[in-house]
Amino acid sequence: MTSNRFTLVDIDLPSSFFEFSLYKAESRHREEYFLTIHLDNNSDQALQNFLDNTAQEIFEEIQITDKVELYFEKNCTMLICLDSLGLSQDLVLALEEDPYNFKKNVIKYSSSELAALNAYLASNAIKALTSDIINDIINANNGADFLAYKYQNRDRHRLYDLIVRVMLKLSFLSYNPKEQKLENLTGQIDAALPPTLTETFERILAVEWADETIIENVESIWGNKA
Repeated sequence: MTSNRFTLVDIDLPSSFFEFSLYKAESRHREEYFLTIHLDNNSDQALQNFLDNTAQEIFEEIQITDKVELYFEKNCTMLICLDSLGLSQDLVLALEEDPYNFKKNVIKYSSSELAALNAYLASNAIKALTSDIINDIINANNGADFLAYKYQNRDRHRLYDLIVRVMLKLSFLSYNPKEQKLENLTGQIDAALPPTLTETFERILAVEWADETIIENVESIWGNKA
């Protein structure tokens, strides 16, 4: 988060509130907070209790610290990281649709996805995920990874699944499509066209084609074979 122009807010909460971090947008033009929280227990009972009680308790505890601005109450997004194994999709939807306290976004991950992410960061000596790095991952292999993800190929790179999921959940990240070099179609046609057909091709391009001129143009270019 700090690599994406957010500042870590120095705040302490009761230890029972799990592992968390609160971030504030650096720009004074962005009145926005993000609270990241990792829940080790993704059982139905634990998540229901978090939805019914814990989220509100965290919200109130942060408010009384006097370390947040007034807009925290209306503009703080909670990013909840959850292991996807055995995770109830109904409870995920309940969390994200809950209108109280925080706006909640759930980021699901699997052990293989997390391992793939850590391996990528380590092999490329990357200390933090930025928008540029995420775009590099999404645009890698000239779009082959995207097609593998789109069609859910079994041998696809699991890192891509997680990165796309993160991109969709974090509003401050933007996708920049990789510019593709356009092929010179005219040059390809000229190179593939036999010399004997060059004049015919040029004549085809030179005339105006319409329903009422088709027969006239064909006879003019290829001659009347009747």
